[in-house]
Amino acid sequence: MLLAATAAFANSLGNGFALDDQWFIADNEVVTEGLYRQAFTEAAWPGAREGTGNYRPVTLSSFAFEWSLWGGSTFGFHLVSLLAHVGVSLLVLALLSRFVGTLAALPGAAIFAVHPVHSEAVANVMGRAELYAALAFLAACLLYLDGRWASARARGMRLAGLVALFWIAAGAKEIAVTLPGMLVVLEVYRRSEVPLRERLRGEALTYLALFAALAVYVLVRWGVLGDVTGESAAPGLVSLDGTGRMLTALTVWPHYLRLMVFPLDLSADYSPAVLLTTTTVTLEVVVGGLLLMSAVAAAIGLRRRAPVAAVGFAWFVVAISPVSNLVVRSDILLAERTLYLPSVGLAFLVSALALHVLESPHPWMRRGATILAIAAGSALLVRTTTRNPTWLDTFTALSTLAEEHPESWFSQRTRATGLTRVGAFEEAAGAYEAALEIAPDHYQLLVDAAVFFEARGRPERADDLLARAMVLLPAHPAAYRRHAEHLLLRGDGRGAHRVALQGLALAGSDRELWALVSESYVAKADLGAATRARAASIAAEPTAVGWARLGDLLDAMGRPLQAAEARAQATRLTSRTEGSR
Repeated sequence: MLLAATAAFANSLGNGFALDDQWFIADNEVVTEGLYRQAFTEAAWPGAREGTGNYRPVTLSSFAFEWSLWGGSTFGFHLVSLLAHVGVSLLVLALLSRFVGTLAALPGAAIFAVHPVHSEAVANVMGRAELYAALAFLAACLLYLDGRWASARARGMRLAGLVALFWIAAGAKEIAVTLPGMLVVLEVYRRSEVPLRERLRGEALTYLALFAALAVYVLVRWGVLGDVTGESAAPGLVSLDGTGRMLTALTVWPHYLRLMVFPLDLSADYSPAVLLTTTTVTLEVVVGGLLLMSAVAAAIGLRRRAPVAAVGFAWFVVAISPVSNLVVRSDILLAERTLYLPSVGLAFLVSALALHVLESPHPWMRRGATILAIAAGSALLVRTTTRNPTWLDTFTALSTLAEEHPESWFSQRTRATGLTRVGAFEEAAGAYEAALEIAPDHYQLLVDAAVFFEARGRPERADDLLARAMVLLPAHPAAYRRHAEHLLLRGDGRGAHRVALQGLALAGSDRELWALVSESYVAKADLGAATRARAASIAAEPTAVGWARLGDLLDAMGRPLQAAEARAQATRLTSRTEGSR
């Protein structure tokens, strides 16, 4: 496994930071300044609004520690990812061997080690969350299966270890919340002379402790994020009701199957129109529903005849559930990185097939299966090594996406951004309109396009887009900020004041909105109210710019001593910020 995993992903060591890596790691002061407390007490996404952002303190604090070791050198980050994948592959081998023996476990673990769908998780640093979650998750599975000691002290240590590993896995990535259910699955399918009912009764305390640990995790996450799930909806899902979300979720299941068995066409983005949402029963919905029901039926029906294959089906269904949009609304329709842990189910299926071949009395079957396994493994290895360079940097990832999937709204937005930079504004406008047609309910796209059209002298179009964004997510401040800012620049202080106050009422206290209220008062020559609003902006989030602007307002009001103190605060804040870098 060491050689297979290393051979597949060694060429990822030359990659840099791509896409979210830059935002989440290099530009994140929690990472670069080693703010470990914030990693555990704040949302993982920098600048996340209330109720969103995810909670991943294990992954975030790991990035902070690594930054202290090698700073901005990306080699170290990618080396850790490679080593983590090697470790996960070895744990997969160990887990499979508990069900089929080492020889039959090798093909399944090898397929896992070299599978191309893992490229995003291993070759892109942000995929580390998947790796850490899988490491602790699989370690917990092995501890559960092997750690059945007789003494009370040993049982207590096993229980504490399972709870600790569960918290580590969930703190790395939310997909690990399925661990309590997965341990029940393993208990149901493991070989034992003891009747299942007796085994489940004997592990009742274990399950109770893990579900209690899950409740603690949910409460902590809720306290940090202000919401149970913390997810923002994927593009296209925002405006869908529960039925539309479920129908759309079913359309993804054929893609799960394709990516597991024939991962030739890979994508960094599966949002519209790479995948499309639906509100009606289409052929893809029917096929997806049949695949889901078949997987569940196989997990149940094969329990006695082919228990290892049954584990594979059950593993995939359980592990994929948190990101499938069938249980809760996720912020993705599909992402290859989220298939990392679920693909252990494929490894079980391959090992089940290998066990059948090894038990066959026909030598020709063993020879043919060996040749086929080598050919399939080699093909997967080649595809993985050719996919890894996609994550070299953001430009390469986006260029590859635009070349392979120009129908993606993300590709169109990227094209619009690039055309704007080179001054091709008409073409950029067309690209923005194409992206909006594909993903009309994407909040940030609406805001970005509105900023573009405002700058290009099309205020009516900008206002229309921002109005749609405010209806879409009324508790998000970004659209109110941009609309109020645009109105101020047009000289409409009264309109800017109204929009900013509306944003404060619906989105809550916000530094930028209070600053815009302050500037709207300046436009009306009401310096007293402007000063009070600026103070509220500073109270929401103190910045050097905010303090300096307060100094200007106090000066204009004839209060030089207070103005000097405000400017001194600005200087101190600037010095503190520069000193911490």
